[in-house]
Amino acid sequence: MAASNVIMCGICDAQHVSNVANYWCPECDEGLCSTCKNYHSLSKASRQHGIISIDDYKKLPAEICKIEQKCTEHDKKFQMFCPRHDQLCCIMCVSENHKECTGMFLIDDVIKSSRSSTLFDSLEKSLKDIQENIEMVVKDRKANLDEIKQQHLKSLNDIKDKRRKVNSRLDELEKNIIDDLNSTETQLKLKIETLLDKLSTKLTTIELLKTNLMSVKQHGSDLQAFIGSKMLEKDVTDELKCIQNLLEDDGFSQLGMKCQIDDKVTDILSKITAFGTITIENSQSPIVIGVGHEMQAQIFTAVPTRSRSIDGITASLIGDIKVPAGPLNTCITGSSVFPDGRIIFADCYHNKRLIIVQSDGSLDSEIPLSPLLPFDVTCIDDKLIAVTICYDNKIQIIDTKTKQVTETISIGTSRGITYRQGQILFCEKGKGITEIQLSNYKVCTLVEDSTIKTDFSYITASGENIYYTTNGSIVKCYSIRGDKRWEYKDESIIMGIKGIAVDQHGIVYVNSNKNNCVVLISADGENSRTLLTAKDGIKNLYGIRLYTNKLNIVNFTGRIFQFNIA
Repeated sequence: MAASNVIMCGICDAQHVSNVANYWCPECDEGLCSTCKNYHSLSKASRQHGIISIDDYKKLPAEICKIEQKCTEHDKKFQMFCPRHDQLCCIMCVSENHKECTGMFLIDDVIKSSRSSTLFDSLEKSLKDIQENIEMVVKDRKANLDEIKQQHLKSLNDIKDKRRKVNSRLDELEKNIIDDLNSTETQLKLKIETLLDKLSTKLTTIELLKTNLMSVKQHGSDLQAFIGSKMLEKDVTDELKCIQNLLEDDGFSQLGMKCQIDDKVTDILSKITAFGTITIENSQSPIVIGVGHEMQAQIFTAVPTRSRSIDGITASLIGDIKVPAGPLNTCITGSSVFPDGRIIFADCYHNKRLIIVQSDGSLDSEIPLSPLLPFDVTCIDDKLIAVTICYDNKIQIIDTKTKQVTETISIGTSRGITYRQGQILFCEKGKGITEIQLSNYKVCTLVEDSTIKTDFSYITASGENIYYTTNGSIVKCYSIRGDKRWEYKDESIIMGIKGIAVDQHGIVYVNSNKNNCVVLISADGENSRTLLTAKDGIKNLYGIRLYTNKLNIVNFTGRIFQFNIA
């Protein structure tokens, strides 16, 4: 419902009484007069609703006010959110259209803290950065205009100075060169002024987005704040792309003019056919657009989590399956899960293949990579994967549908790899955690850590945190900006780590290969406990993956243990 000038009390209206609303209840999606507001605040069913004033409600963008509070198809309250379809779902939607979707979570877990989520901060920072970039370009372009004017004046003086030294034969030539000069200046000014007009329009758009963002953040309901932030995220992303596209605009180049007077102008009657030439000097602008990794990496929706103790976590065996055998002994060194639930394994040393299985263990497909040895693998989407290659110091991006390599990226010595929000993260021996932006394949270091001495370092990511293993017995947690969160080491239970996973609560799961156990580490890195041991039938572990509340553990020979986590 869009805000209008006069909003009537919904409760009074139902009683055929007309009273102007002074308040608005986003949960009930109707206005309230002062009297009804008091009853509304006392009712057990509605006392927890976040009521706002009508004036604040009218400040919300119209599209935010139109957000439905219930599923329009089934007329039931939204209960779940599906990340795969980016969609709110009622219980009927889940049963009818999202049976195969994974990673769904309760909407109540999100909306309670959506107003304080990192997305709002990221959007605010991005809008500010876009505005600063535009203002910087405007200032630079105006300076360029002044420079062009000075160049024009200098060239004009040079032309006239030469003109006074020759005879009347130069009149026509002087006119030609001045016309050429003026035409060139007009051409350059047009390019820059066209860009300035675009930038002025962009500034207006940015101001509107900032106003909408603050209104949603301050006055929207929790649900409106969550959905509104995602709606605004698309607009901000579009504005980011527009700023990046400035580099391709003719008006963004460092334009200039140069007038070159012919030394033989005094011999014009016999040899010279032109007074001179006007050329455009085009060089790279000295300013740098600050829309790079640091800004883009923060444009994502972080699902807030509730803390959970590691003491209450239990694992019950569902069953175990076997990776389909190859011609030689199976040697599983890495695994990942597709968004649709299929599992992919790196069968490294002998069979030199990637193998994809359904959740029941049945074969989906194989991708031979011989003579290359695939060590670890991560899923980018339903078909694209990234694979680290043993001893070849490179990562390959592979299309699992066509089984073709789409990109090969040279790196340092690396094994463990994971995917996060358009980025590939991997452990690089002797260097730290390295990132590859899939948009341009730019490589940069996120975390400097020279203590990574072994090839067998595994990595995963969740929200704003990166988790990785070093030297077989240490687990470290860093933010995506490279700030250290914590470090955990206890060789009495963790030795020879060959896999790492993290759940929605930030609890870390690691395979202790030498101790034949799975260990839990608390979200703050302070405590740990053993979850599974050799008594549960697991040994020689070489991979661990969480998929909703299912834990998959695979050993070196390709036996997959499946546990339900509660």
